[in-house]
Amino acid sequence: GGGIRALDLPLAFQRHATSKVVTLADLEAIGTLGFRGEALASIAAVADVTCSSSGRRLRVRATKVEEEGVAAMLPGTVLEVRDLFANTPARLKFLKSDATEQAAIVRTVASYALCHPEVRFRLSIEGRNSLTTEGDGDLLRAVSSVHGKAVGTEMISVQWAVPELRIEVAGVASQPRLSRGSRDGAVFSVNGRPIVSRTLSFALEECYRGRLERGRFPLAVLGLTVDPTTIDVNVHPAKREIKFKDEGAVFSAVQHAVRGGLTESQPYELTLGARVPRPTLESAVPAAQQMALPAATAAVATPSTLETPRRILRPLGQVMDGYLVAEAADGLVLVDQHAAHERVLFNLFQTRLSGGAVISQPLLLPVVLELSPAQSDAANDHREGLERLGFAYEIFGQHAIRVLAGPAETPGTRVDTALEEMLGILSVGSPDQAVHDAASSLACHSAVRFGDQIAPAEQRRLLDDLEAASDSITCPHGRPTRLLLSWDELKLHFRRNY
Repeated sequence: GGGIRALDLPLAFQRHATSKVVTLADLEAIGTLGFRGEALASIAAVADVTCSSSGRRLRVRATKVEEEGVAAMLPGTVLEVRDLFANTPARLKFLKSDATEQAAIVRTVASYALCHPEVRFRLSIEGRNSLTTEGDGDLLRAVSSVHGKAVGTEMISVQWAVPELRIEVAGVASQPRLSRGSRDGAVFSVNGRPIVSRTLSFALEECYRGRLERGRFPLAVLGLTVDPTTIDVNVHPAKREIKFKDEGAVFSAVQHAVRGGLTESQPYELTLGARVPRPTLESAVPAAQQMALPAATAAVATPSTLETPRRILRPLGQVMDGYLVAEAADGLVLVDQHAAHERVLFNLFQTRLSGGAVISQPLLLPVVLELSPAQSDAANDHREGLERLGFAYEIFGQHAIRVLAGPAETPGTRVDTALEEMLGILSVGSPDQAVHDAASSLACHSAVRFGDQIAPAEQRRLLDDLEAASDSITCPHGRPTRLLLSWDELKLHFRRNY
């Protein structure tokens, strides 16, 4: 905001000019958005540029100084660029359509506006206001200005710090119920510089695995503050990409920040924006105290809560033998019974893998499974984890096992199919992801099917357990568990004002 000094104005348009590097050590501690001094020289080489700063005015066209004189003593520096590529028609010919170029401009300004909410931005295109931010430092207000108020109200504050490594992460991320069909909604910055990073994008998206449908991506504005000596900003001509000295530490910090924020995510807002706390899995009855229902029944075998909280979903019935209809404080809710039961069971299986109580159900007749060599190795390598889930089996030949029992929640007729598919998953991919996918597969095989009729008592039980489950707005595969039709939408449709 201080502006370029009057005496330095002609020098600022020279190639490689910079006021940011005095000693060689300064190269490793750049705290601003740039230092090469290429920008003004490059722009002035292909356009007509007028620069006013500190009471001095300079006009440069195609690298030549055309005019020089005095200007008003205003704070900061004002740059006007006209006739872009007028003296280089070959480059002008390769410009895309006006709409495409304008969209690129909006994206660039928006990214800086989100990374610097303390700076006021105003973008007008052909006399029309395209973007305005307040510049008051409120990130949520900046998000609302860029993406709209509806998006701003759906963002969660996230924060994490690793003091010993001088890494800080701060920003906002979207509720899982808000997503987009592309990655364009995620903006990252490092020390105030907007960047593109596959590492940071992957870290963010991993936090939403099982919370979003496949092909859907979260919105976020995440600012990282790191030691300048631990990054290299010169790996990309436009400095859009940087290299981290310790990518693992940065990846972990982003995940801690976002996952911490997502613990506050809610499936939907209640009346007047008030939120009712949902019970956590820790309040569930230990699995050993649950009674397993007979195999192949359509009833829902799920853990129930010790204390019944204020009921958010009141069951009204079942339609199409697949959707549960419920009343909530702010509208009518349709619940996909299979997706909902999948989520409840997946969380239960995750708890068991983490050391929770185990409950198995012996098979009436043991089943022999013929396995591939890879599946056979997986049966040996993951035996402890599979037993924690409730499976019991014994080696039965070179590449075969005899299945003796399965999880109490899995119908007996599906135990062998579920285990065979899980062993296939466990035999490929990274161990952590394979275990997650295997538990998802088991939940799918164990859950009530779409098309099964459910008794009213079991409907109520499933809805209660869904509300008690973490990440309950999607199944572990990312499909939504529910749809809300608000009372306001109903009143609008039926033209009622009460």
